[in-house]
Amino acid sequence: MTRSKTLPIVLACLGVVLLGAAAIMAWVVVPRRAQLPADTKTVRDFSGTADVLLNPQAIATGSLGEALLTGAPVTAQRTVRVVATDGSAAKTTDARTLATGSGQQLGSTNATYAVDRKTLNGASDYPADWNATKPNGLTVSWPIGAEKKDYPVWVNETQTTATATYVKQEQKNGLGTYVYEVNVPAAAIKDPQVLGTLPTNLSGAALGAIAERLPLPAEQKAQLAQLLPSLGAQVPLTYTYESKSTVWVEPTTGIVVDTDRRETRKAGIGSPPIAAAPVYDVTTTFTDQSVDAAVDEASDKKGTIDTFGSTVPWILAIAGVVALLAALLIFLLRRREA
Repeated sequence: MTRSKTLPIVLACLGVVLLGAAAIMAWVVVPRRAQLPADTKTVRDFSGTADVLLNPQAIATGSLGEALLTGAPVTAQRTVRVVATDGSAAKTTDARTLATGSGQQLGSTNATYAVDRKTLNGASDYPADWNATKPNGLTVSWPIGAEKKDYPVWVNETQTTATATYVKQEQKNGLGTYVYEVNVPAAAIKDPQVLGTLPTNLSGAALGAIAERLPLPAEQKAQLAQLLPSLGAQVPLTYTYESKSTVWVEPTTGIVVDTDRRETRKAGIGSPPIAAAPVYDVTTTFTDQSVDAAVDEASDKKGTIDTFGSTVPWILAIAGVVALLAALLIFLLRRREA
């Protein structure tokens, strides 16, 4: 008799526990884990074409015939790592390399950011000894649970912020993605790593030889040739950067599964500049292998998030409701028998 009286109580307690577990799983455990993992390491390979590409190494050695590449195939690689965490902040490194199709390295940069592990924007509080940039916008990826809205993005070349505009939904290799477009207007290059690879001045003869190979209209080339003798033996150069990108993001995980980007650097000739000429006009996109790897990674992580963020909580909640209903039913039956 005692057992029959306690069974509804046990079932009711079990139901409450299961409902509480479902709530904790859905509203506490999963949200806390929805952040940039401490062991993040993402490597993506790119391929593309350099319509124009100044080769600083050739200029340094005086090989002016090889100083400007045009219509050349290029490869690139980007490696993003989390190297330290402190509470809600993550110290991330963003290393990029560019090489010719034959493998000759043409340039590399390595930026260090302090980002919020949930929003992936700049972290509000992080150790001073990180010596990291606090970006005003997204840098290494999109946040988990990306939305159909515009996001600020950090442009390290110019130390400015641009806007990633949400455009549409689109399938990429069978995976649903959100598509964003980022247009970075021309601005002065401020990244010391990039500036360190570009000549601050060139002789008129060297500049004339390079200008002859630039893909410029004949009229503009003629005007430049007329101007060069008036600029002195050494012509000062300044640089601007602009870009246009399309980014495909799996929204549940925030993983970027493809990027198509055109980046342009222009040299301002003279001080103040009297003309501008492209010295870097490069278009790159993920290789097929990188797209496949990103899609597989996003699919796996999306499945995990869906399981623990939705499926498991629902199972626990349904089991809890069933236990409560069973307790209520047994209680009513016992009362009727009594």
